[in-house]
Amino acid sequence: MRTLLIPLLLPFALLSLVASPARAAYAPYDPSMPAHAEYIIDALHLHPTQFCLGFREVTFKAGLLDRMSPAQATAFMKKKNVPVVIGPGGVPYLADGHHTVRALLESTQPDKRVYGHILANWSRLPLGEFWQRMVEHHYAYLKDSEGRGPVDPAKLPANLLGMQSDPYRSLAWGVLAHHGYREVKGPSGFFQEFHWGDYFRDKVRWNDNDTASFERAVVEAVALAHDPAARALPGYIPGSDSAE
Repeated sequence: MRTLLIPLLLPFALLSLVASPARAAYAPYDPSMPAHAEYIIDALHLHPTQFCLGFREVTFKAGLLDRMSPAQATAFMKKKNVPVVIGPGGVPYLADGHHTVRALLESTQPDKRVYGHILANWSRLPLGEFWQRMVEHHYAYLKDSEGRGPVDPAKLPANLLGMQSDPYRSLAWGVLAHHGYREVKGPSGFFQEFHWGDYFRDKVRWNDNDTASFERAVVEAVALAHDPAARALPGYIPGSDSAE
């Protein structure tokens, strides 16, 4: 996997270390924080809003963090500026950044603190209304590792160490790195890689314990990504032989 992905992804990862504009001072997380406040929190205290991760992406990002100095790692996490929604009981829920935060936990970096901003404080909502709003705003993705759902959010793990592996999320990440589709920012791109992973789910097979097999799957999936059958997916790029 390293020979396939690192040359393409490393320049983009290094761009994440470019200094950000000056920000307000980060403060320890507090359940009363309003929207736009900036927090610091131990990564293990953040609650996931999805069941699955692409662990190849996690491994790659953990490797990047391992090669950074502590100061660089802190700058990297501040640049990520992880968004959190405060839910009932003051629980901090990740709205994005699951792969980066899990990578921090997997890395050798001693400082496991996450830096980010409060997207919304919905701590006073009833639990059912909270999750309904999370789904409506695309802040939660409630499918399991085989693409089935929605799954009851009560079954979400308590922290990021309990998340499932979805190999097709890893495949979609590899396809994005190889320009099979373009990254889409904003609401239309929420959970983009999961949607692409579902598209590949019944089309591509490989041995996920074998890097060479995964690399062949990425090549196969890149070709499938340009097929007109994928045109409704976010970031679709028509193939060179397409009539579009």
